[in-house]
Amino acid sequence: MIFVYRLLFFPIFLVLFLKNLPKMLKRGGYGIDWKHRLGIFPRLQKSGKKRLWIQAVSVGEVRAIERLVTLLGKNYEIVLTVTTTTARKVVSEKFPPNILFHGYFPWDFWLFSWAAWERIRPDAVILVEGELWPEHIYQAKARRVPVFLINGRLSDRSFQYYRNFSRFARWIFEKLDFISASSEQSRRRIASFYGKKIENFGNMKCDIPCPLLSQAERKNLKKELGFSENSFVLVGCSTWPGEEALLLAALREIQRKQSEKSGGDWALLLVPRHAERRSDLVQWLSRERVSFVQRSQGVAPREVDVCLGDTTGELSRLVQVADLAYIGKSLFPHSGGQSPLEAAMAGAPIIYGDRMTNFRDICAQIEREGAAIKVTDKREAIGTIAALAGDLPRRKILARNINHWFEKNRGASEKTYHFIRKKLDQCKEN
Repeated sequence: MIFVYRLLFFPIFLVLFLKNLPKMLKRGGYGIDWKHRLGIFPRLQKSGKKRLWIQAVSVGEVRAIERLVTLLGKNYEIVLTVTTTTARKVVSEKFPPNILFHGYFPWDFWLFSWAAWERIRPDAVILVEGELWPEHIYQAKARRVPVFLINGRLSDRSFQYYRNFSRFARWIFEKLDFISASSEQSRRRIASFYGKKIENFGNMKCDIPCPLLSQAERKNLKKELGFSENSFVLVGCSTWPGEEALLLAALREIQRKQSEKSGGDWALLLVPRHAERRSDLVQWLSRERVSFVQRSQGVAPREVDVCLGDTTGELSRLVQVADLAYIGKSLFPHSGGQSPLEAAMAGAPIIYGDRMTNFRDICAQIEREGAAIKVTDKREAIGTIAALAGDLPRRKILARNINHWFEKNRGASEKTYHFIRKKLDQCKEN
């Protein structure tokens, strides 16, 4: 199987590389430390501690393991690799200084992977969520290095892919030594390809470090964004194309309906999933003749109707001004959804569409708690948002319920930490 993968790697890689090249050029930063992607890392000297190589792909996964890395760093050497430039930036700015090394994950071709392994020489490999790179895993097994999959998750799309190629799926999953899943649904899905025990510790993203703002800090942040301290703020979390227009329509519906009843200020904070869309969104907002500012330009010089949150890695802070949060990529024509956890962490009332397939298990849980509202189309979304804007008691119930659910699900990082330590001690004994 590994030889078939090696033969197919470059044709598939070339197609995907060319497809994603415009996005990479737009995002920028891919020329920095490009040699890591070829497996060229510094030769890291051993200190006597066991060395763990952790791979997380993007910002969400990196933020999810921040608490775990802090715990592991007390007992082990940590080499942390990522895939995206935005994730590398988060690691550079926010992670503890006791990480031995951080860089980009090498392209999963045997020569690049082999070169990286010769330089990093880990005692264990930890993969986050769905980072199942065949060559990387093969290199670990060839060296008898244990492989962990933590916070394991299989979205609808990934699960269907593995089912279509079940022989390959069983081959790669069976090479993993230890697995912890992020939900019961993911545990069951992974179990269909894996014959050993799978733990379910809950979602580590519930442990993302995020100091909650005081009431005074929240008011100051609203002022920075260009909103009055008493304004109702609708936040679009990780929005995709088309959803910004939906939310602006909802804001105008709120302004039309609610201002007639009670006056007040009504504002919209848009936090796009990809900050590099800022120029397109600025042009669109200008055409819409709406007052707006860009977060990336600093403190707002005046009060506005809309703030474009075009910064990276700030969603968990910005969403704390939300009186209502809409979760992006959740309505047709999009699908999959973005994480509702930042909004849940902030205790914001949540609304999303019916295409949150990547977070089906989490959404089912918070819906059972009465902590979120699901809508089926844009018209219903606009109407529901406008109704909730004028229904403070309903929003308070949603906020109370999401706080209750979130607190119940904390602690996965500590459980995962003890799981890893226990299994590594067992490997040492054997």
